[in-house]
Amino acid sequence: MSLSLPAAADLAQTAAAFAHWRNTTSQGARIPAELWSRAVELAARHGVSKVAATLRLDYAGLKRRLTARTAPPPVPTTAPPAFVEMMLGLPPSGPGCVLTLSDARGRSLRIEWTGTATGEVATVARSLWEAAPCSL
Repeated sequence: MSLSLPAAADLAQTAAAFAHWRNTTSQGARIPAELWSRAVELAARHGVSKVAATLRLDYAGLKRRLTARTAPPPVPTTAPPAFVEMMLGLPPSGPGCVLTLSDARGRSLRIEWTGTATGEVATVARSLWEAAPCSL
């Protein structure tokens, strides 16, 4: 990838600024924020690889700074609710019904229900009523 003259000039000026900084500071000093800012701006325009090689910077560090600069701001997260109400619909409506069965021996069975479970109630009542009586 060849750079145009203004792009090459920007990169050359920044390379000269990095060279001057390296010559005037002790080894191991942190790169100033202004130089990092210029490097990130150039990387955004010309690519991380080209800028990192020209300015003798760590590719991964430059890429991380570029990504952090261009990343959208984080969306603030809210705490999850402490209580969640779930509306499951209305309870079954319909007429309530009470069925009371008794026999000559004094046994009785009382069943209460709401809704339309008549078939199930009759089956349960019949199976309980026809079962042999329990002796306690």
